[in-house]
Amino acid sequence: MIDDIVIEGIETNNLKNIDVEIVKKGINLIIGPSGSGKSSLAYDTIAQIGQHEFMAMFADEVSEPSYKVKSFSNMVAAVPIKQSNHNNNIRSTIGTYFGLNRSIGLIYAIMLDLSEDFFVLNKESNLCENCHGLGFVSKLDYNKIIDFNVPLKKVPFRCWTRYKDFYAQMIINFCSEHNIDSNQNFRELNEEEKSLILYGKSAGKYSVRYKKVNSFSRRTSKYYGVLTGIPMLPNCRIGKTYYSEFECECCHGKKYGKQYDEYKIHDLSIGEFMTTDFVSLKGVVDQLFREIQDDRLVFTIKNLKAFIDKAIELNLGHLCFHRAIPTLSGGELQRLRMVQVFTTQLSDLIIVLDEPLAGLSGEEKKSIYDNVVSLADKHTVVLVDHGETFYKVADKIIALGEKGGNAGGYLVDVNAFLKKQRDIKKYVPVVVKKQIRILLNSSIYKYQGVDLAVAENCMNLITGYSGVGKSTLLREYFPQYFNSYLYINQKPLLGNKNSCVATVLDLSNKISELYAKKHKKDKKFFSNLTGNDGMCPVCLGAGYIEYGGDYHQSMRVECRECEGTGFNKNLKKYKIKGKSIFDVWKMTLDEAIDFFEDIDKSITKVCITAAEIMLGHLQIGQATATLSGGENIRIKIMKASKSIAKVIGVDEPFKGLSNIEIDAVANYLNRIREKGKTLIVIDHSTGVEDYFSQWIQIENIDNRLIGKRFK
Repeated sequence: MIDDIVIEGIETNNLKNIDVEIVKKGINLIIGPSGSGKSSLAYDTIAQIGQHEFMAMFADEVSEPSYKVKSFSNMVAAVPIKQSNHNNNIRSTIGTYFGLNRSIGLIYAIMLDLSEDFFVLNKESNLCENCHGLGFVSKLDYNKIIDFNVPLKKVPFRCWTRYKDFYAQMIINFCSEHNIDSNQNFRELNEEEKSLILYGKSAGKYSVRYKKVNSFSRRTSKYYGVLTGIPMLPNCRIGKTYYSEFECECCHGKKYGKQYDEYKIHDLSIGEFMTTDFVSLKGVVDQLFREIQDDRLVFTIKNLKAFIDKAIELNLGHLCFHRAIPTLSGGELQRLRMVQVFTTQLSDLIIVLDEPLAGLSGEEKKSIYDNVVSLADKHTVVLVDHGETFYKVADKIIALGEKGGNAGGYLVDVNAFLKKQRDIKKYVPVVVKKQIRILLNSSIYKYQGVDLAVAENCMNLITGYSGVGKSTLLREYFPQYFNSYLYINQKPLLGNKNSCVATVLDLSNKISELYAKKHKKDKKFFSNLTGNDGMCPVCLGAGYIEYGGDYHQSMRVECRECEGTGFNKNLKKYKIKGKSIFDVWKMTLDEAIDFFEDIDKSITKVCITAAEIMLGHLQIGQATATLSGGENIRIKIMKASKSIAKVIGVDEPFKGLSNIEIDAVANYLNRIREKGKTLIVIDHSTGVEDYFSQWIQIENIDNRLIGKRFK
């Protein structure tokens, strides 16, 4: 149509000179395998054009766009809403993030005939003296410190790794004093013994001779339990890594001083108003909406009511205004931003959404689906999604493929792509023979314990409402119960600026050694890691140059000297089978299978495994920072296949994957299971339950995580 948004010659990231049309005030669905360029099109091109064109008209500082296009027309302002949360500001709450705290303070001030600044949380005199308005205090976290599988005599406390010999002897002496068997791991202790080890103090001092790096030393000290926070060695205080935020015992999360408890509207102080979940708060706000006649408050209470109503509709009723933004999941923050879109008075925007149904249970999906569809009444909707939920309502479907990385970025036939996604024959899961009952009475965060059963040596699927505690179960409770456990989360792979596919798959050293052996050189000669001889002297092995500073947004540009490989260009003359290490770094894992077949079968084996889990399109030297979420977690799963852990918990391995990729990952997880493992997976992707022997739904009943079996 003549009014459609047209973008031509798109070459952003891996996109291959494609042209697209976006239907205005319609639903535009972008589909394709992981890494095929969906985010590059939706966020790095469409959303970025809409944002940059809008901001460039009035903003003083506008970052240079990174999209690459030949032309575009009929563009409108864009609002990109991703399923991610990178906010680490502990003072940022739902109330402050969406500008609602001041509205709530104004309501209290006018209705109680007080000055507005009386309720401002930026004023020190208004704040709780104990937590200074944070609502929480930092304390040593039991769950971060303890390794439940390590015997006492080998120091089961992660914060006591320096001078471990000293702490081992102190623990052994203390155990001897209290008749505790130091050969036991922490899990095997009774509650009294645990309390003594964590909070106890020895009657007298112990004198121990302990190993240092290159010498021995002697220290005389009393034993102090790890959770006392009292150091037994000078300058060895426990770092912030092992602390967590716990509700302030004085204000109970309300942030205000005790004196504010007497200033109430409908039996709620302002602190109680802020800490009451939206579902419980709705009745109060509805009543205020009916009661308030003051012109100064009519518009304010109307907007507040609209926000709460829409938040409940989008299954966010469990949240409150004082909930800290860093504690929200990416999906929760995405839906909160959708609330803001629904309640805004602006119209005719481009709303870009990333898998709005991901991480939601079946019942939750229906409400979100209806709301996403209704957005097209006022706005242009661009969706990145994988399931078939939006196929029938989409006004435009753009399919990218056929693979990811450099092999992707092309427009492909939509019908052909969809046919491939449907023509999948799923394996039949094994029959459940034995259940493992998990009964824990340990208190973690808001939960008092766990009661559920998982099928042993089977694939177990766990679902449940968003925010119910599924990740808490895998991350915090299972390590306490299982002696041999591995948790795979959704966080990006760790690494420095030189980290790439070769380093995370343990191929870098092997490849360097091959070239070193062939050309009779030290392996550092063929290593691009910082400080090694083979490092590019310009980019120091990173493969890119970063520009920018205090006054300009940073920008990365591929290093021309090393062509993005991070290697010294002198290495180009050293070859194996006609290929330099430069050439190898630019190979995909698929291409590397044949190249290394008769050179190093261990490298070929890794590459074949990557191809089986549909990662063959990745380049050997591709930076880990460029990997998609789906690519990240699949690499973690590959590495987990070598783990000795008997039980493996995986958090949303199918998120962001097409049906073909889901099938590949499920089959690979099943092969890991065949090694005698028990797998416990959290996911909500449509149809994945068919791959699992047992399906468990988690519910929060009386502050306990209870599992109900559906299959």
